[in-house]
Amino acid sequence: MKLTKGVSAQQFFAARLEDKQCQEQLQIVRAQFESDKKALNDLVLQKADATIIDHAESKMVESRKDLLMKTRQCGLCTTQDLDKKVVTTNKKEYWYLTDGSCYLGINKSQSELDQLYERAVRRLKNIKKYPSKNGGFRALLEFNEIDMDSGELLPPTDQVEHSPFYAFIGVRGPVALGLPVGFWYVFKNDLIEKQTGDLKEFIIRFESVKKPANFPTPDLKIQSASGQLHSTIQKELTLVQGMWYVNNQGYFRYYTGADFGVNIPFGIDFALNTLLDTLLTLTEDSTSAE
Repeated sequence: MKLTKGVSAQQFFAARLEDKQCQEQLQIVRAQFESDKKALNDLVLQKADATIIDHAESKMVESRKDLLMKTRQCGLCTTQDLDKKVVTTNKKEYWYLTDGSCYLGINKSQSELDQLYERAVRRLKNIKKYPSKNGGFRALLEFNEIDMDSGELLPPTDQVEHSPFYAFIGVRGPVALGLPVGFWYVFKNDLIEKQTGDLKEFIIRFESVKKPANFPTPDLKIQSASGQLHSTIQKELTLVQGMWYVNNQGYFRYYTGADFGVNIPFGIDFALNTLLDTLLTLTEDSTSAE
């Protein structure tokens, strides 16, 4: 309700489509991104020189940013402004909250919405496809289920069904001191599926937990499209919470909150773009033919 200013998601997102000028610009930047994405994929398939591939990837990343900005303005996904809360417990906690929503229900039949929902749920249960290096969410460098007793990372599965499950995650952060930051933490995930009448809902609630005593410090690398690996400045986050929510009415939402331990004046645009890119990736995967 805060995001939609008191109206329903359907009313809020439908009204955004009435901005014809913005919609035209959105189509232009989307077409440019798709063109740059195809060009990159073609170069990878052709096994072109690594420098050429990575240059094409940089071009695609920039056109993706343009798509995200325009989507946030008038597309079917948007975010609230980054929210910061300073909390004093036994220490000062600097919480940064990101929250975004998408609505895909406009001009869709219920059978189409059910199909979108099923694809989204299947996608969110596919641990194997979370990291960007596996064609997943660009922000995720690593995502592995973890054995909390042994501290060992488990082989990735394409459909996790047990709840809760515990995982290790590495997240791409903004650039600091010339290198990108790699945030990581160990967290608990609760999967919730419920149905009330015709309404189906799928929720993943997650929160950080203390890492196993014998868990090794990860070595987070960013893998470019050519396969080259790039180092990160690594930082463990110990207080994180979040939620994925999707339903069969076409509504998707993603929320995260994390204590970064210090005030971070940089990276606000990066955080919002990361949130929106993650949401948009889920909608793209859910609407594309498998």
